[in-house]
Amino acid sequence: MRAIVVQEFGPISSHKIEQRPDPAPGAREVLIDNHAVGLNFPDALMLQGKYQKRPDRPFVPGRDCAGTVLATGPGTSRCQVGDRVVAQVFTGAFGERVIAPENRCFPLPEGVAFADAAAMITPFNTAWAAVDDRAAVKAGDTVMVTGASGGVGAAAVQLCRARGARVLAAVSSAEKGELALRNGADVLIDTNAADLATLKERLREQVAKATGIAEGKGCDAVLDTVGGDLFEAGLRVLRFAGRMVIIGFASGVIPAPRANYLLYNNLSVLGSPLDIRFDKVFGEVERGVSAWLSLLAAGKLNSNIAASYDFGDFAAAFDQITERKVAGKVVLRFNR
Repeated sequence: MRAIVVQEFGPISSHKIEQRPDPAPGAREVLIDNHAVGLNFPDALMLQGKYQKRPDRPFVPGRDCAGTVLATGPGTSRCQVGDRVVAQVFTGAFGERVIAPENRCFPLPEGVAFADAAAMITPFNTAWAAVDDRAAVKAGDTVMVTGASGGVGAAAVQLCRARGARVLAAVSSAEKGELALRNGADVLIDTNAADLATLKERLREQVAKATGIAEGKGCDAVLDTVGGDLFEAGLRVLRFAGRMVIIGFASGVIPAPRANYLLYNNLSVLGSPLDIRFDKVFGEVERGVSAWLSLLAAGKLNSNIAASYDFGDFAAAFDQITERKVAGKVVLRFNR
């Protein structure tokens, strides 16, 4: 099989596609004939050795893929040969054949394209945990999403809208705002500000205009993918008993909220990780994947695929991500 192999960490252009033997599934594993790969920014970090985890070399990187099951190992029960599946693994997705733990594979409904599923599995799994489990978003809620044009942010916007919530999309540019609106945002919140004090005031003014915060309204929940100053400012637009859900720290700054403010306003701050959920609450992960795939099959979600490349052109595909040339998801495809 062909696979991208990291012999040593380095620039993306330094890595090559190599021929490797087809792997064989072990206990409770499946072998997938790969049709599509979804690219994420952490994949680029992994290739360069800048990700928080660094696998032993050589290895085949890649997290998100979709295809058909070619073989199953001993003890498998959820997957059968011939099944169409989407998988979320830690490594191995950047190859024509992928070994995946059975509990990282999920069946695809009829009509769902491999490329769409591969593009969506990480951002929508991440967003689902925040929207459903942690924020418990329901119809009629008002929710602000920070980083609303990013992969997870855009997924959160779509999922909130699918639940009948009103969505305020916090973005830093008109281009990002257009993407948020295409994903179903109701109101754009401009996050440009010179300092934290100004940002707090600007967000409060905009949310007040959208919700009537001066009359005691505001947001029922804030889903925060950015951290830093936006987290601090986001706390100030929550209504009494509002929920702040921490998804990530795209800003690179991890905030430390003042506990007295949380106490006085009866606020909840909730963490929303993804990978640990596979080990701790797999049933919830499985339920979530089935739910958002059903919404996709019904035409109520979209994958936001902005560019599709042949597998051999992976370096050009990653350039779209690292140079921020594209707003939306990038996928690699195999010619089948």
